[in-house]
Amino acid sequence: MSGDDKTIRILMVEDSDFDAELVVRELRKGGLDFVWHRVQKQEEYRQALKSYLPDIILVDYKLPDFDGGQAIVMAKEICPDVPAIVVTGAVGEDTAVELFKKGATDFVLKDRIAGRLVGVVERAIKEASNRIARRQVEEQQAQLNEELRRLATHDPLTGAASRTLLMDRLQEAIAGIDAHAPDAAFFSIDIDHLKQLNATYGVPFADQILVETARRLSNLCTDTDLLGNLGGDKFFLLVRRAGLERELPALMDSIRDCFAQPFRLRNLDITVEASIGGVILKIPGETPADVLAQCEEAMRQVKKGKKKNVFLVDETIIKELKQRRLLDSEIRDAVKTKSLFLLFQPIVSLETGRIHGAEGLLRFRHKDGSMLPAAEFMSALVRTASLHLIDETAVSDFLSTERSSIEPLLRRDFRFSFNISPGILANVGYAEKILAEIAKGNAKPESFTLEILEEGLMPTNGTVRVNLTILQKAGVYIAVDDFGTGYSNLLRLSRLPINELKIPRELIGGIKSGDAKSNAVLKTIVDIAKNLGLLIVAEGIEEQAEADYLRVLGCQYGQGYLYGKAMPLEELVALVEQQEKQDPPSKAS
Repeated sequence: MSGDDKTIRILMVEDSDFDAELVVRELRKGGLDFVWHRVQKQEEYRQALKSYLPDIILVDYKLPDFDGGQAIVMAKEICPDVPAIVVTGAVGEDTAVELFKKGATDFVLKDRIAGRLVGVVERAIKEASNRIARRQVEEQQAQLNEELRRLATHDPLTGAASRTLLMDRLQEAIAGIDAHAPDAAFFSIDIDHLKQLNATYGVPFADQILVETARRLSNLCTDTDLLGNLGGDKFFLLVRRAGLERELPALMDSIRDCFAQPFRLRNLDITVEASIGGVILKIPGETPADVLAQCEEAMRQVKKGKKKNVFLVDETIIKELKQRRLLDSEIRDAVKTKSLFLLFQPIVSLETGRIHGAEGLLRFRHKDGSMLPAAEFMSALVRTASLHLIDETAVSDFLSTERSSIEPLLRRDFRFSFNISPGILANVGYAEKILAEIAKGNAKPESFTLEILEEGLMPTNGTVRVNLTILQKAGVYIAVDDFGTGYSNLLRLSRLPINELKIPRELIGGIKSGDAKSNAVLKTIVDIAKNLGLLIVAEGIEEQAEADYLRVLGCQYGQGYLYGKAMPLEELVALVEQQEKQDPPSKAS
């Protein structure tokens, strides 16, 4: 479909094999990118409306146990946004009018589909897409207006200022900055472990902590100060006072002392701790977003244990934030223009030493040619909310750009692994979409493994389970990445459609040092995987002694610098071909 990369999902209601093939042939002749599913009976049609999730419905009028009018009514009840086109033989004018009244989008006679059907389908889908887009915009606008009304002035629970009021006042303070005599400061106060208190004592108890926190902090405020709460456990304090720099040390002590005394709730004395960061407003031209980001970063430094007490932003923090902002901009551009690139790290059989597959790892290169470290790259993707954009097209982009290069590997028993973010598995139809992309690339599902972080599967919702099941049944392997570092629920894990566990470097680090406890944990995880009938891949192997230990333990595959760093695809292919020339194959010692 011109200008649209989406594969159209067509549900055809037709009892004639010949007519169905005629319709499909005409659509293909028109160059449409589509998949189709045909039904004949009323009940199977009803189920298909719910499970197949069509983009368009093509309905014959005369059917074995119901008619086109009933089919259109049923479609409008179950999936009202999906256009329904009647494709049938000659019918009377009254019948045609009645079909339109029931919701038919258009009408095509079977003896006139040539040159007409494709245009009707394209127009119907475009109009339906526009209607949905308009409604979404309207709904989003209505939600935004409602949210703005709700957050207009103050939080109803704590009485603290809402975001709108707090940001307006912060903007006023920034506009009045005197770099030589600062009179304003902004503090971020984050209550530690409130979620645990909530889980232990209940929501009303946690709410009382928020109310008491607001009361204590409000007692510090003068008429020119403002306490804000942007939701949950996070408070902000805007302080505006003449001679602030003289008062600042005492003020910081007072903020910290708000949490020095236990909170008396339900006859219990509860110790409540907070991470506090602040910034003195003394740089003209900054925005409220700049100040908020600086303040939050200072607070995070305390929360991570890197700083103590109340930490004020310094030049290092400001410089790091500026660099991060530039990097995030580069990453957004790279994702948008698809200028990221893949490197591949071999996955090797610990028994034979032969390359079994490779994990595709996205990377980013700066304009000066230097490569961004993997950890910083992943952090930037998370900050910019770009992971789902990459994961949605990872396999199809790989196949479309690398098909000729990987052809020799696809003919072998070779698997390419790709990481996918947990959120994308919750998208209805994700499994069908990725399988369609694999088929479009003339590849086999058996050539791919999808890796999901352990916490991404705990807990799972119904859609995640459905997508995983469909993918696994089609031949795609499902791997749990970094197993043992998240929140494991072994019962849930045993019930999920999973083929493989990947053990991270952190859990094999005790092999070399002989750490008995660490190795006991490693053995337990390997035993769990074996008992569940799962393949085991150990990541981060750097020395042969580690590989030997893991092989004896029962781990089948390994990945790490011992076998090769992440490399360009052509190097991987050359490495595999070189290995295959060896006769007999080399074995791990």
